[in-house]
Parts: sequence; C-alpha cells; structure tokens
Amino acid sequence: MPMRWTERRPRRHAAGLALPAALCVALVALPAAAQVATGSAPISANDWLTTGTPPLPPPTAWRPGDAIPPDAQILRAPGGAASDMLPATGLPPAVGVTRLAEGNPDGKGAIPAEAARLPRDLWGPAPAGEIAQEIARAQPRLSAGRWLLQRMLTAQLDPPTGTAQGDEGRLFLARVDRLIALGRLDDAESLLRAAGWKDRARFQRRFDIALLRDEADEVCHAIAETPGLAPDLGARIYCLARAGDWSAAALTLHGAQAGGLLEPQLATLLDRFLDDGSADLSADLPPPVQVSALEFRLFEAIGQPLATGDLELGFAWSDLTGNAGWKARIEAAERLSRAGAIDPLLLAATYLEQSPAASGGVWDRAAAFQKLDEALALDDTAAVGAMLPAATALFARAGLAMPFARLVGPQLDGGALDMAAAETAAYLRLLTGLPAGDAAALPPDDRALIALAAGDAAGFADTDTAPGAAYAAALMAEPQNAPPPGGRGLALLSAIADVDAGLDGDTARASAGLRRMVELGQPADARMAAVELLLGEHMGLRR
Repeated sequence: MPMRWTERRPRRHAAGLALPAALCVALVALPAAAQVATGSAPISANDWLTTGTPPLPPPTAWRPGDAIPPDAQILRAPGGAASDMLPATGLPPAVGVTRLAEGNPDGKGAIPAEAARLPRDLWGPAPAGEIAQEIARAQPRLSAGRWLLQRMLTAQLDPPTGTAQGDEGRLFLARVDRLIALGRLDDAESLLRAAGWKDRARFQRRFDIALLRDEADEVCHAIAETPGLAPDLGARIYCLARAGDWSAAALTLHGAQAGGLLEPQLATLLDRFLDDGSADLSADLPPPVQVSALEFRLFEAIGQPLATGDLELGFAWSDLTGNAGWKARIEAAERLSRAGAIDPLLLAATYLEQSPAASGGVWDRAAAFQKLDEALALDDTAAVGAMLPAATALFARAGLAMPFARLVGPQLDGGALDMAAAETAAYLRLLTGLPAGDAAALPPDDRALIALAAGDAAGFADTDTAPGAAYAAALMAEPQNAPPPGGRGLALLSAIADVDAGLDGDTARASAGLRRMVELGQPADARMAAVELLLGEHMGLRR
C-alpha cells in the first residue's frame, strides 16, 4: 500500500546530496592514489592474490583433456557415446541443458484449447492485426457470448498463419487489453503469467493490473531489480517512494520535470505525493478527464480519491478492498458481476457482510438476498416460494439476473413450490445450464424451452412463438468441418455480435448468428444464447 499523504516525509533538496556524492568519489579515489605513491600491494582476503599461487583444484575436479574418471566411464557405451540405459550401479545418466525460447506469445494461453472447447487452429489464416481490431471491438451483451469470448481470449491456440513479419505478439497484447477492459483482471493476469511478463510491453499491462488490485509489491520489486522494465519514469518514481527511497524518487522526479519527460497531470500528482508541502493542500486538483491506473492510485494517496463509477470497469476492482465502504463494495461487486468479470460468490459475500441500514437500490437487493439466503439455508420452502419471484424480478431489473441465477439456481429444484415460484426456479436453473426439474406442471412453452435447452430443438420449432421457432430452427443446423476462408475465430466474433441483436428485437439476425455458431462447432454456447434470448421476455433480460 502506498503511504498516506499524512504519513509522507518531506523530500531532501537535490543540492544536499551533491557534497556526499563528491566526498564518496574522493574517498574511493584516495586508496588508489596512496597505492601508487607507496608501492604497496592491495590487501586481499585471498592469499593467492598476494602470493601469486592459485589453490589446488578440489580432488573431484575434472577439466577437459583429463582422463575420464572411472565412475563416468560406466555411463558411456563401448564406442564412446553416452549410453541410453541406466547403469547397473544406479548412477543417473548425463543431463543435457537446452535454453528454451519463449516463442511467439500469440500462441500462449492460460487454459488448453481442449478445455476451452476450441480448435487449436481457431484463428486460421487471418492476419493478427485484423483479429486484434475485431477483439478490441467485441462487447458481448449475452452471458453466453461473454463466456465464449473469454475462452477465445485465454485459450492456448496456434498463432494465426496470416501474421505479418514484425506483428508477432500483437494479438497477445490485444487479448490482454480486452480482458482488462472487460474487467477480467484475473484472466488477464493468468494470461500474462503463462507467456511471461518480463517484457516491457507485457510488464506495462501487469503493472496496471497490480495497481488496479492494489497489489504493487511484486511489480515494484521487479522494477527495482530491472529498472528498464518500468513503463515510464512515473512508475519508477512511484516504486522508489514505496520502497522508502524518497530522496532518489525526488531526484528522479526533478530530472524528469526538467527534461519534460512526464505528462503535466502525472508530474503534479507525483510532486504532491512526494512532498505535501509543495502545494496548498486545501485546494484539490481538478478532476481528470482521463486517468491511468498509476494516477488513480496517486489521487488516492494524496487524499483525493476518485469515484470509480464513471471510470473503466477495471477500476471497480479497487473498491473491492477493505478500504472502501460497504455500499461502494456492493456497487463494485454488482458492476463486475453484471459484466461477468468476477465469481458471483464474491457478490454474495459482499451482500452478507452487514445488515442494511437503509432502503432502496443496493440496500433492497442486499436485504432480499440475505432473507432468501437464510430461507434456503433453513430449507424453508414456503418462505422461498413467497420471496423468489419478487427477488428475481428485483435483480433482473438491475441487470443481475445471471449472477443471481448462478447463486440461487443450483439450490432450487422446483419441488413443493407454487406455480409462480416453480416457473421462476425453472428459469433460474435454465440460465445456469442446469436441468429445470419437474417440467410436467409447467406451461407448454416452458416445457418446450426446457427441451430446447437440453438439446431437443424440434419441440420448440412447432410452437406459435415466432422467435422461439426461428431460434430452434437455427439450432438444428449441422456443424461444418471446413473452416471459413478467414478462419473460425473471426467468424465466431461476428456471430456473437449477430446473436446479441436479438436483445434489440432483430430475430432474423440473431437466428443467423445462432446458426453460424452451431456450424462453427459451438452448439452448447448457441443453445445457452437462445435460452437467454427467449427468457428475456419473461425475466426482463433485455438491456
């Protein structure tokens, strides 16, 4: 944690360091001059430096050209080559050492392609630059699309064969940047660790993630060991101050200011961060138009923290720490859960921290979740049935139907619930990909939807619901073995965007996108997307 502005110590003046530095140079030079004058030899802790006689080699030493020791000869075949078999004595075979190259980072990933249910040649012959542009534009609204995109960004896939010379690594950085923008900092960090982040461009992303999560110790230690890794002088100055070297931080800042090497906003923040006497602290700095992760932490450190609600999604992670109030933590957890960026269990834990002292907004959702969680823990079916429909509608209106379903759905089986509660329970379980339980008592459209989610789209194709029939027909498409000319990856990104059009009422485009997803080998994701679209009318999922 950076030191608070009330704890900072004043910096030393640069001129105060000049005399000690000159004195050190003189003291270093003095012994050498004395040696020349007196003719005395340097004093050494090793006798052989003064006697000129090196020590004898250890008895087990061996040098090229010496006879091979008997214990090493048994490891060699009669012809002189190393034997492939272990010797009868049990001695280990000779060990070879090969330097491993990092290779093209575009082929790195945090999960195997098989676990992501993706072909290794997903990107095919598409140019890396074109893929990077499409990834930067991808903004799925359906949870099924977000999960598919997350797997595409984190999977270990073959680099695209259409990558131009010098473009290696561009796709990797685009994947990391998109994960950060989507608020998936854990996934972005896993991807960086899989490829190695001791590269300046990758380290810059790793540095930003660490600051957003308020975990800068590791990256500052890396900068101290390898200063060239620092994204800029601002990061170097910040880490020097965190390490307690305020004088070095101040000198570096003065030099950077003199050379015009820092943006004005960052320079002002660092100046106030290092010396709270350099500015009138009664006057706040003007609110920034844009802010980096480092500037965000510096605003916090000088006692002028920024609200995260209007900042990019990744900044919401900073409110999940204990430094933020309970309401700010709930709002951050809801925002990240709404985007599918965190495990809903973190949202549940935030809701359960305290008892709401007010009503409206987040307080109503916290109170509703606490009551429902208690009823589920007590297996109080009557209380669950009474609360479930209203609580589901409350969370759906806030765009939190999916995280709510993932928290509550696995605990519902629909048994002994009245019709309204049983139907709601079925919807919540369908959203999480779970069987809906006993569907016999549910209306025909619900039974058809349950069959569609289970992979039987034929029943829904005969219903009177126009979107349902169109989506069911699309899901009955057959996968295609031959990839499209531009590769499956770009086609999948396009299909995800087409399916999202169903949220705006464009059934034709959504159907085409679902069909394309099935043809590209992602039928399970297509079914989940269709279920979300069809439940939109019932649960208010349109947004």
